[in-house]
Parts: sequence; structure tokens; C-alpha cells
Amino acid sequence: MNRPNIKAMFHRLNDEHFNGEIPDIPVVWNTRMTTTAGYCRYKRSGLAEAFANRYAGGQTLEPTKIDLSNKLFRNEGYDLAKIERTLIHEMVHAFLVHKYNEKGHTQRFQRMMTNITGEYKNHRCHSYNTEGLRRKQEKKVKWTCTGCDAEGWKVRMPKRPFGHICRGCRSPVTFTDTSKKASLNIFPPKF
Repeated sequence: MNRPNIKAMFHRLNDEHFNGEIPDIPVVWNTRMTTTAGYCRYKRSGLAEAFANRYAGGQTLEPTKIDLSNKLFRNEGYDLAKIERTLIHEMVHAFLVHKYNEKGHTQRFQRMMTNITGEYKNHRCHSYNTEGLRRKQEKKVKWTCTGCDAEGWKVRMPKRPFGHICRGCRSPVTFTDTSKKASLNIFPPKF
């Protein structure tokens, strides 16, 4: 059960389906992704271009890397057909970002995937076996509404714990990290 060379596969598929128009970006096995089969990463272009394009209706995007999930495909026995299909999916994203400055699962994306695969369907989701891949995370942060006393649990503290409001009564919400010995309370600022 050897991992296939996805960079060589990228070059072959780029020539076959995209006339070699996708830039030569890194294509790597990602060891952290579990339930997402692949991911096309991109960035905004340089500041000068972004500033100039702001008035032309947006920002210039460029693909930077394609990740494929090592854990998910190892779980699938490194099925070449599934790897190739996922790589094509991510390459269509890279092509559309590079050529049309377009991201997401747009109509053009769906058309391209249908033309390449010959299948007319939603090309957004996979049905690969993810059994046992996602680790269960313990919820250690308790949130409490200061108005209606509603409460719940989260896996981690929010990056910005202030400004959260209860969906029910619109009052401020506090967070308590129960994993710390001296429990840390984060209260909203008083106005």
C-alpha cells in the first residue's frame, strides 16, 4: 500500500485536462486533514496589484498549494481512482482561481468537472470512508448567558471572547475554561 506520486499525477493531469495552464504549485500529502479529501490553497496577489484591482471589482488571487489527505486516502487503501478524482477537483479550483480569479463551487466549476469526469452531478462532496479518522474532542469550555442563564459547551475558548451574545435573549455571554485548575472566567466588559 504505497502512496502514489501525486506531483507526477498533477503534471500529467495538468497536461491532459488544462493544457498545462495551472502554475507548477506544490502538491503534498497533508497528515493533519482527516475528513476533507483535498484542499486548494490560494493567496491574494501583491499589494500593488490588489490595490489596482480593488477598483476593477476585486482582488487578484493565485493558487499556492494543493493538499490531499494522507489519513483519508490511506484509509481507502490509496485508491488511485479516488485520488485522481480528488486531485482533479482541486486542480479545477486552482485553474479557475488562476485564470478567472474565481473561487468556490460555481457553475463554471460544475461545468468543468462534468466535462472532465463525464458525470453530471454535484461535484462538491465525497462519500469516502471516514470511520475512525476524526478524533473526538472533549468540550471543556462552558458558556453561560448573563440574562436568561442558558448554557452550553464548546471545545475551545473563542479567540475573541468579548462581544458574544445569547441567541435567545440577546444578553452577553461569559465563557469558563473548566480544564484549568483555577478556572478562568472571561466576562464581557462593563459599559
